[in-house]
Amino acid sequence: MGRKPSIDKASLLDAAEHIIRTRGAGALSFDAIAKAAKVSKGGVQSAFGTKEALLTALYEHLDSGYEARFNAAKSAGASSVAAYVDAVTTADTAVNQRIGTMSLAMSQEPESREYLRKWYAESFPDLSAATPEGQQEILRLCALEGALMLRSMNLLPLQEQAWSQLFTQLRS
Repeated sequence: MGRKPSIDKASLLDAAEHIIRTRGAGALSFDAIAKAAKVSKGGVQSAFGTKEALLTALYEHLDSGYEARFNAAKSAGASSVAAYVDAVTTADTAVNQRIGTMSLAMSQEPESREYLRKWYAESFPDLSAATPEGQQEILRLCALEGALMLRSMNLLPLQEQAWSQLFTQLRS
């Protein structure tokens, strides 16, 4: 009796990203990934278990250093927003563009949008507009996310040096 072939999670995640980028987040399913990766649907399900676990793995796959950068900034005393700004703005440009494009596509589909909503709530649990400081943190977060979207979609075609300067200002 032969051994079951192993399923490469990275190739499944690449297939998932391709589906989201080309057909939208609504087309993402274990079945669609299985077909794209030429494996069984059961193999995809056993690799991830749930769609939420799949999306979490996909973001980690796209930027495997994010958690370390975020946690390092938090350990150094940064707020959640400041740590996020630092972690994101020090990531590779291509990584941010892939994540931005994928997140934008995911925001169009209710189930994936709920995943993103939950992620923001968990990532920034103390964020509140009740104080001037909290409002500034919210504005900083919005500025970063807006800049990433404009950059990833090339809606504001700035030179790389200009984007770098803007992200440096957001970190300070």
